[in-house]
Amino acid sequence: MRFSKMKVCILAFAASTVVACGALAFEPSVALKYDGADMTLAGVKADAQDAVSTWEFKTPDAKVGVSVLVEEFAEFPGFYRMTARVKNLSDSERSGLVQDLKVFAASLPTPSADATVTLDLLRGSPCAPIDFEAYSEPLPPSKQTTLATPSGRSSNEVSPFIEANVDERNGWFFAIGWTGRWSAEFANENGALNVKIGMMKTGFQLKPYESLLQPSVLFAKRVDQTRAEFKTIVHRFMVKHNAPRNAEGNVCSPIVALTAGGGNKTPQMMIDVLNYGLKSELDFDVYWVDAGWYGAPHEDEHYSNCGPNWYRYVGDWRVNTTTHPTGDLMPIANAVHNAGKRFLLWFEPERIHQETPIAIVDPFNQHHGLGYYGDPRSFDYIEKTIFGVIEKHHIDVYRQDFNMDPAGAWDAIDAQEGANRVGIAEAKHVEGLYRFLDDMRARFPWILQENCASGGRRVDLEMVKRAHSYCRSDYYIGQKEGDTCFTLGQNMTHNLTPYLPFQGGETNCVPNFDDYGFMSVASSGTVFTPTDLDGGIVKREFSAEETAWFKKMLGWAHRLKRYYMGDFYQLTGDATVADDAWCAWSCDLPEEGEGFALAFRRAKSDVASMTFELPAIDPTAKYELEFFDGTKKTVDGSALANWRVDLPEARSFALVVYKKL
Repeated sequence: MRFSKMKVCILAFAASTVVACGALAFEPSVALKYDGADMTLAGVKADAQDAVSTWEFKTPDAKVGVSVLVEEFAEFPGFYRMTARVKNLSDSERSGLVQDLKVFAASLPTPSADATVTLDLLRGSPCAPIDFEAYSEPLPPSKQTTLATPSGRSSNEVSPFIEANVDERNGWFFAIGWTGRWSAEFANENGALNVKIGMMKTGFQLKPYESLLQPSVLFAKRVDQTRAEFKTIVHRFMVKHNAPRNAEGNVCSPIVALTAGGGNKTPQMMIDVLNYGLKSELDFDVYWVDAGWYGAPHEDEHYSNCGPNWYRYVGDWRVNTTTHPTGDLMPIANAVHNAGKRFLLWFEPERIHQETPIAIVDPFNQHHGLGYYGDPRSFDYIEKTIFGVIEKHHIDVYRQDFNMDPAGAWDAIDAQEGANRVGIAEAKHVEGLYRFLDDMRARFPWILQENCASGGRRVDLEMVKRAHSYCRSDYYIGQKEGDTCFTLGQNMTHNLTPYLPFQGGETNCVPNFDDYGFMSVASSGTVFTPTDLDGGIVKREFSAEETAWFKKMLGWAHRLKRYYMGDFYQLTGDATVADDAWCAWSCDLPEEGEGFALAFRRAKSDVASMTFELPAIDPTAKYELEFFDGTKKTVDGSALANWRVDLPEARSFALVVYKKL
């Protein structure tokens, strides 16, 4: 295994001290095996404009080229975003065999040859209490490890946001943008951390002029900062440079949604849910219709959410006329828009169930259950069909789900093409996915996209750039024993927000009147499904006490969400499933001098009091405070900057909203 040396110093180490090396100029490197030979390609800067440069790499036979676009960010020194494409430069011949292509390859100097590097990571989302839990993997000298997502869903096995730390105040950060199978190899060798990032499976010959998108990588260095301080900077970067923006160019704000299942038996049931929210003056801005509204005419059971058959009709995007005799969703869409709310609709365009008509009609029967974006006929059909539904109903929030592991389908499609085509289908499908979402934003500039994949299994740099994620884990579905859902909710907001600023918690796992549970799962966005509470509205009426509690809690969720558009601070260390700990964070809008801090004492913690440093507070100013119970008071900033929280009872929380006077 060979790694290239960077042409300039990224970090210079002297013992445990890190010094930035002048004006940092990043030069990318590419590693691969070509016709059986391991090699690192030397790059040439082909073009440079302001903070963007293009680097070109060629194999020795000049048949294969790799273009890497490198973006720098003046207000975030040391941050580099790389986007790569591999291509056959010949117009008449197939390329040689490209294997183990890694479009990011670097050798990063460590403080000494005997230094240990620690990878600080987040687990993926296996739909379990451990989803996105923080953990560490030490790399002592001569140790190497590989992180990968063999399922084909980019945050299924492990999160693609990776810290490599040499001590408490110095290290590197990598974020991977590839909504498929990626791998990241780390080796601590000879006084350097050698890193290679790219697709997990590549073994292809390219056809004449054929080109393939490759993973993007965000690379940054951490110099003389704590990990928490650095993650606040990463969050700022993500909000400014890697978050969806609306037609006016402003960052899309998070949402609070009221939800009805698409499996409800009549449109009136959906309208009843909407009218309940309006009449009760619940704070929500999006009305959400989930899975189950589509397919050939069929009768559904009276289930509270999607119904028992929702999966059988995926791929058939006709409106179910048994439930919706008009053949569309216009009655509910019009009611939502007339109420001044935005309309969200669920889709799963990348999956085609074997029972749907389209699954047995050419060309879609060749793609192994996958709505394959690499086939132009399939792509055009999917785009035309989905865009037609969006246009007719003026969908404001497009919800994309993906409930399959695509790796097997990609491999089968590759095999159909013959030998030496490993990775082709995946690369074409992933690029098609991005094109589909980007085409949608161009066609419907008002639209907000929402990213789901059996929960949070496709959260990566590229999807975060395009979409919010308001279902971070399917473990939320249904109430669970103990506080596993609520510890999970705290963990995901605490651990994921630096990388995924706009995310949501679903409250159907929260028993009524459980303030601790609700505040644990609420995040920058919150999703409330009243029909999941013993069939509320469609099967039973809510009591006045229940409605008052919903209004109170959604009011807090709606009020707090705007603060997540500012700075985010982790006030406690890495969040894990431990139920004997505290978990706390704060959010601040620096230009407005406003924010909040939230701290949880978990059920088995025997610590009744903690003091948290709130980094955004001006100790020389005065602040007006409001607490969860409605209490208000004015304090000196010096007192608030060191926020003392007393929680005599376990399984409790403290919330303070502050405003600078």
